[in-house]
Amino acid sequence: AVDGMDTGSVRRVAHSLKSASANIGAARLATLCKELEQLGRADNITGADRILTDMEHEFQTVRHSLHAMLEKET
Repeated sequence: AVDGMDTGSVRRVAHSLKSASANIGAARLATLCKELEQLGRADNITGADRILTDMEHEFQTVRHSLHAMLEKET
């Protein structure tokens, strides 16, 4: 998924996602974003595919949790 992206773009996108995740209390997702951001800073995306896969799984967990919270409120 990061193939063809420059490491600066990977870093910037990961940083934005990290902040957004932290703002909604998705600590595990924020941690994964931080790992991806650090790869971008190091100018090395080796291992990024694994992190992205973990991020996708964690995003689904967060999405389900948020949906359940919203359902409870209505």
